[in-house]
Amino acid sequence: MPRMPTTPKSPPAEEKTPTPALTNKQRRKLSKKEQAAYSLEMVEVRRREQRARRIRRRITAIVAIVAAVAVVATGSYFIVWGVVRAGGVGPANMLSDGILLTGSTNSTTNQATLTPITTGALQADAKPVATDLTSYKQTANMVLYLDYASPKSERFNKANGGQIEQWLAAGYITLEIHPLSLSTTAGNDYSKRAANALACVANSDPNSFLAVSDELLAAASTEKETTMSTAALQALVTKAGVTDTAVSSCISGYTYASWVTAATHRATHGGLLNANEKSLTSAPLVVVNKKVYTGKLTDNTALTTFISNTYADSQRSSATAAPTPTPTPTPTPTP
Repeated sequence: MPRMPTTPKSPPAEEKTPTPALTNKQRRKLSKKEQAAYSLEMVEVRRREQRARRIRRRITAIVAIVAAVAVVATGSYFIVWGVVRAGGVGPANMLSDGILLTGSTNSTTNQATLTPITTGALQADAKPVATDLTSYKQTANMVLYLDYASPKSERFNKANGGQIEQWLAAGYITLEIHPLSLSTTAGNDYSKRAANALACVANSDPNSFLAVSDELLAAASTEKETTMSTAALQALVTKAGVTDTAVSSCISGYTYASWVTAATHRATHGGLLNANEKSLTSAPLVVVNKKVYTGKLTDNTALTTFISNTYADSQRSSATAAPTPTPTPTPTPTP
């Protein structure tokens, strides 16, 4: 009579060698006691096999989930990185981190024309490109760095804004404006939102940039940092003549917030272009033909003298290199 197969005692229960299944003929040759023992043993074998199958299914499912998560995470990384990088791209027409405006007046009609110089957009990983001033040798080249929440910017504009625009319209100067976000805090981010709004205008409606800049400065406080809602900011932009819905959605979507932060950091960390100083520490900052103005910001006479003298110096330098320069009238203060 065949005996029941025995199993070694040393391995743990889970590691026992499986009991081989007996044929019906072999089972009939067993005693009742042996048949009962065999049946119990086979129940345990099936239990272990079922448990092993469940474990294998769980492992397979876990591996599949981990693989799927890895794919999604990798895809999400590239999506998020693409969004972050896209968020750092600057507006069109501000390749230098500022927008350049030129002006002229028709001598017959006395009609002034202000023209923004169009450029591509600064990419997220690129450095700003300095304006080529050799193309504008017959004018004084003025660059303004403005924080639109700063009371100093409004006081500067109140004292000099009208005169600067007259010089621009007459063709005496070119004007390059860089909106900054120096005064943005956790409690008041208007500085950044205003600079973002101007970037939106530069990108979609550059001809309205100066009008919007004037409107924002006119609405600013001369005593304390300006703050206002995004809706109020959008209303000012519309009041300045901008009707493009892309500008409104750009403002509410904070499209160029990352660029504003990056441009401000560049200006304050050694990134000034066409200037005899590397960084700015406060705004407004005025640069004329690469020379930083250090006089009183609300003294229009001092600023006019600085522009005239700086322009004359640059003309003398040009005369040394090229003896036949074409003279251009220098700005004079308005009585």
